Amino acid sequence: MNVDLDRKLTTILCADVAGYSRLMSDDEGKTLNRLKITREIFREVIDRHGGRIVNMTGDGLVCEFSSVVKAVQCAVEVQNTINKENASLPANDQMLYRIGINLGDVIIEEDDIFGDGVNVAARLEAMAPVGGICISGSVFDQVKNKLPREFKFLGNKGVKNIAEPVAVYSLSLSEMPDKQPHSSTYHIPLSDGTPQDTEEDTEEDKRIRAYVKRQAGFYRRALTFGTIILFLFVINMTTSPNYWWFLWPAGPFLFILITDAVRIFGIGHRAEDWEKRKVAEIKSHNRKRDR
Repeated sequence: MNVDLDRKLTTILCADVAGYSRLMSDDEGKTLNRLKITREIFREVIDRHGGRIVNMTGDGLVCEFSSVVKAVQCAVEVQNTINKENASLPANDQMLYRIGINLGDVIIEEDDIFGDGVNVAARLEAMAPVGGICISGSVFDQVKNKLPREFKFLGNKGVKNIAEPVAVYSLSLSEMPDKQPHSSTYHIPLSDGTPQDTEEDTEEDKRIRAYVKRQAGFYRRALTFGTIILFLFVINMTTSPNYWWFLWPAGPFLFILITDAVRIFGIGHRAEDWEKRKVAEIKSHNRKRDR
């Protein structure tokens, strides 16, 4: 380890646009224009809370704050502002951010910062819900009694390239003045190092898990049916090689597999996406009508 490196303890905030590639694919010009607008929101709010933008590349940004409380307040204000501006748009047109915040030691190199402190903030950003914020346990310890927010412990999460699991929390974007401070300040990972999840999965997690289960079921059926067909083929070639009777019982198995493949990987999967888009459009239309 190089002890001569210039280091400091700071609060790192990482933000990234959710679904940026899809937005650019749908309409590059409109997406770039909206990206510029959201960047200006970040710049103004970060400056007002005493932060500094370290870098802003592509659809993401990294900034730092000397105050942990100010960093969280900035993140909440940014998310509330951007979420409000996107509320009237169809779900597929919304440009929303994920934000992760960590308090950690970093290496200073000119105007840039590096190290595990930054890496953890970036991983927390990836774990955050769309339009929401995730913070590390070190941030939670500093703000739990200072901000009128509800904090939800999401578990001790394994983070890539970080030896120890990181305590991860989400927090409410609306003030809760009557809410008592969270009483738990430290959470121990499972003894085998497995990340400990104590909260319910999000709807998106449940949908993804269900889709993966359908895929796994398809592969199991394909393996079973393939074994049966191969067994029938061997019997056929051994007993009557001049008449391929094994194709008759094999036909229904192949038909079932093809039907499942289309439903899971093809038209059926796209139909689910279409249904979700239609539900989002109808909800957006109803909100506009109610106004």
